[in-house]
Amino acid sequence: MGRRSQTREGRRSALNPDRRLVSAGAAPDSSIQDKNGAPAVGRVLLGRADELAQLEAKAELAVAGRGQAVIMRGPSGIGKTQLLRTAEQRFAARGMRVLRAECAEVSSGSGYAGVRALFEGIDQDMVTGAARWARSALTPAGDGDVPSGGYAVLHGLYWLVVGLSSEQPLALIVDDGHWCDNSTLRWLDFLLRRADNLRLLVVVAQRTGVDDGELLNQLATHECCTAVEVRPLGTEDVVDLIAAGLDEVPAPAFAARCNDVSGGNPLLLYRLLGELRRNGVQPDAQSAGLVQEMGQDVLTASVVSALGNQPDYVTEVARAAALVGTAQPHLIAALCRVPVRSVITALHLLVRCDVLDEERKAFVHDQVRTTILGGISEEELHATRARAARLLSDEGEPAEVVAGHLLLTPVDEPWMPSVLRDAATSANRRGSAEAAIGYLQRALGSKWLDVDTRTRLQIDLAGLLAQVDPASALPALREVLGRLSDPRERTPVAALFARAAQPVYSSQEAVELLVEVIDQLDAVIGPDPGPADQELRMLAEGALLMSATDECSTLPLATARARALPDPPGHTGAEMLTLSLMAMLSAFEGGSVETVLRRARTVMETPDVSVDGLTLLGASLAFEMAGDIDSALAGLERTLAETRRRAEPVMHVMALGFRAVMQRRRGELAEAVADAQTAADVAGQELPGLLLTLPQIAQAGVFADLGQPDRALELLGEVVRPRYEEFGWEWYNYALVRAKVSRQLGDLEGALEMLRRCERSIDEAGITNPMYVLWWPEAVDILVELGRRDEAAELVERMSAGVQQRWPIPKAAGLVALVTGVVAEDPRDAVAPLTAAVERLEACGAVPDRIRAGHRLGQALLRTGDVRQARQVLRATMDVATRSGERAELAEIGKLVVEAGGRVRKHTDSPMDALTGSERRVIAMAADGLSNRAIAESLFVALRTVEVHLTSSYRKLGVSGRAELTAMLRAER
Repeated sequence: MGRRSQTREGRRSALNPDRRLVSAGAAPDSSIQDKNGAPAVGRVLLGRADELAQLEAKAELAVAGRGQAVIMRGPSGIGKTQLLRTAEQRFAARGMRVLRAECAEVSSGSGYAGVRALFEGIDQDMVTGAARWARSALTPAGDGDVPSGGYAVLHGLYWLVVGLSSEQPLALIVDDGHWCDNSTLRWLDFLLRRADNLRLLVVVAQRTGVDDGELLNQLATHECCTAVEVRPLGTEDVVDLIAAGLDEVPAPAFAARCNDVSGGNPLLLYRLLGELRRNGVQPDAQSAGLVQEMGQDVLTASVVSALGNQPDYVTEVARAAALVGTAQPHLIAALCRVPVRSVITALHLLVRCDVLDEERKAFVHDQVRTTILGGISEEELHATRARAARLLSDEGEPAEVVAGHLLLTPVDEPWMPSVLRDAATSANRRGSAEAAIGYLQRALGSKWLDVDTRTRLQIDLAGLLAQVDPASALPALREVLGRLSDPRERTPVAALFARAAQPVYSSQEAVELLVEVIDQLDAVIGPDPGPADQELRMLAEGALLMSATDECSTLPLATARARALPDPPGHTGAEMLTLSLMAMLSAFEGGSVETVLRRARTVMETPDVSVDGLTLLGASLAFEMAGDIDSALAGLERTLAETRRRAEPVMHVMALGFRAVMQRRRGELAEAVADAQTAADVAGQELPGLLLTLPQIAQAGVFADLGQPDRALELLGEVVRPRYEEFGWEWYNYALVRAKVSRQLGDLEGALEMLRRCERSIDEAGITNPMYVLWWPEAVDILVELGRRDEAAELVERMSAGVQQRWPIPKAAGLVALVTGVVAEDPRDAVAPLTAAVERLEACGAVPDRIRAGHRLGQALLRTGDVRQARQVLRATMDVATRSGERAELAEIGKLVVEAGGRVRKHTDSPMDALTGSERRVIAMAADGLSNRAIAESLFVALRTVEVHLTSSYRKLGVSGRAELTAMLRAER
């Protein structure tokens, strides 16, 4: 023994299957005795040098700021837990903060159980700022700010890790990851997608031979993640362990048989050696046959043997503890009907039997726990689980704790559905719709539900499915609606159906349903409804307007209903949404400008009424159509602030896209570039797979304005959405950009056809306001260029009449003057309207249109022979285009300046021109003194994204840091 130990001295240690940590790297030491006097070979680690080296290498990278992950795989008993314990000591020696979670079967269906175990006892001062959204997941009862959706919690937990890892390198250890709840696994996936520049190491230990699950497998796909296979012990390690366990170097045949029987599994080998020692077996060649005989199902045999020498109540206590844990002896006593004093005695005996660890906190291995439960029938196990759940419920344990046990048993008792529903409510408050869905599905399987309770549970379930899987929510809602007859009960369900239908392009069905439900409700509540019924009807009407506005085919119905509705007072969020949609729809059909502005201002200016991003977006679009661009942009800024505060990335991206479009129309291309690219960054990073097309459209529009049609066309090619042409505003903006790009590439007929498609779609949708989609100014210009002046003149006459009748705002008058001048055959007839167009469009801030008007006016003046005036107009127009960043028409205007006898001032490129839109936004915020973290939180991007943008900007601008950057930006201004 001694000679062999000396030859193996310094060897790395293997995992101790009974989870008791001793110094890593020690050789077997027979002086270490267990409670039976046998060498505690299970506490000594052998043969894990490679695995520890891989873990330490990943830790080194993590400490250096390169976020890393490890999936550590191996069968039960192979030694993963003790390897983690040893690795944790190594990580701590490197200065890392180590946070650990041990997952359990009973919590596998909970919401963020793994997260709570990881961050238990964390300083609450760290859970501030953007991290505050983590509170609901961290607190036992789901307290804290109620998240607006699952993303808010993921976002908050990410920023909690950012804060912790900025103080000290962080290691997150998740043991028994095969039982980790889905919410925690989803967050780990979210975290690893943003871990590039964090001082972070994530290690997840996973048992092989069980269903891995999609989320667990997803973790292994990250570039920063390495799989470490914990392999069986080598032959020499097995020989050393036998020698330590049996006090004698084994014969080769004996050692080979032990190796074969245990498969090199430390837990099985440890149990086998214990049985051999108890039976006085010597490690010689003659005893090899006994090894084979005693090694059959050695784990079960060792447990049965150990408990067989104890009183019967010890086994009962062990089974009860296997279900409810060892922390509360009185619960064990109640479950197994054994006095509390006897339970405490039994727990001590279970330590001596090597069933519980020395602290009596846990079983020495989960396989031992499973083996003990395997001693009773499946029916008895399920019944005992149900009794354990009832005891925990009566003790006042949180509903989610009780529900964890109920998910593991099919037993159905009358008290269970209400607990499961409470658990679903708690899980949803945490932002874990997935866990809440599991609880409700289990509750709906109960035979004890009456019709009303079943209906309520189905509605709750459908509401949760609408958040995570809208397509699955619709069948459940159809079933409920088919069963309900009371219009008051059907109305909120129909509104929920509308919310679920929109993401899966089923708004038409929602519209038909809501029309039917509103008619039924009106028949019941009468012409003079009370406050509750008024609110109910407003809920339905708002849902109907939202659904009907979604598609062109139902837009006429939406405008007709909005026209017939009286303005709601705006006391609730539902009323504000309806008022916002009414303002927008009134603008679509060219109603009163004053009415549109009044409604939009009510939405934006009424205090003490909480409104969502959709409501604010609708009001902002109404402002923009009514010509109040400043109010529109202010509304979008408020939308962005609100969506940042509530961690709502979808509406945040939409607001950025809307604002980019509006800024293009104002000629503020630098800001438009920044917003468009930030929207694309957030959508790509935070919302992968979601069909959000506005960021690409806005980016493509900016590239077209910059005179880069090839790049714009490439971006437009990325826009893919089913039935896209049926979805109004976004498609119209796509069509306008696509037409501009086609024209720049020389395809005039293709550009004109795209604009005509806009016209046809608008007519079919019943949109009568010519200012809703400005397809016609571009179409007039193209028709004139194609030599179809008469057709252009007819279009101008038709649009001019519509504008004067429907929407007499300053920009409309400027555009009418512009197209009137464009179609004029005699340049002398063009000068007056084009001069008026320049003045009007400049006054209302429509910079791109003002540039076109100045371009056409300069052409007309040259044709009349007024060279001096043409030169003056064209130079002024070039200045406007240069300030704006508009490049598409700049070259042509420059040629006209030369033709007019002038000289084109050479444009000097600024170093800023090399920056992307996102880089411009980031450096501007950095120059204003914001930290990297504050910038990332504000822009809704990962910290790494900000750092990359800053590094790239420093390189492009030739500066070394923030001080030089700030000085350069001040000089640029």
